[in-house]
Parts: sequence; structure tokens; C-alpha cells
Amino acid sequence: MSGVWVFKDGLVRRVENPGQDDEGSSAGGGGGGRRKVLVHVPSGEVVTSYEVLERRLRELGWERYVNDPCLLLFHQRSTVHLISVPRDFARFRLVHMYDIVVKTRNVFEVRDAAN
Repeated sequence: MSGVWVFKDGLVRRVENPGQDDEGSSAGGGGGGRRKVLVHVPSGEVVTSYEVLERRLRELGWERYVNDPCLLLFHQRSTVHLISVPRDFARFRLVHMYDIVVKTRNVFEVRDAAN
């Protein structure tokens, strides 16, 4: 895993190609970077919607948290972790994917999308 950690607008995130527009490392592509996808490792299923993500998180004991107009929030009672993702799946980015990977060790991975 290569890249540069960037602090911008109060957030720290990893940028793979710091010379390119950072949209290239997003889930939806753009720029010239490789498109990434979030994969549920045990099943090999690519997360293509929030319905898929929520189903997989529920299997791990995550619950939907408060009803926020801008974010979907997931909480696990046994931890202090909170996963927050934008309500619009089109705005689901690499930083959100890695947040999920870190909080669900060995269950999700970020991979290059198959073209």
C-alpha cells in the first residue's frame, strides 16, 4: 500500500497519486487514477450499494445509529466505533472505505476494481 497522507479541511486521508486530482482515488473514479471498490472478504462480494453494506455490517453486530439528514451512521454496541458515510452512495469515497476496513478488521478490503 503506497501513497501520501494528506491533512485537508480537518480530515486526514491517504492519497495514492498526490500530483493528480484526488477524485481519481474515489470509489466512483474520475481523474486518471485506478478505481477502487470495497469488498466483503468472506463472501468476495463487492459493495455496490448501501443495502449491501448495511446487510454485511448487521451480520457483524453493527446497527444504524441516529437519523442524520446527511450521513448514514452505524454503531457497534461492544465498541466505541462509529462508521459514518454520506447518505448519497455516489459520494462514497476511498476514505470511507478505509474507515470501514479499519473498524471491521479482516472482514472488508479495498481492492482495485476489475475493468
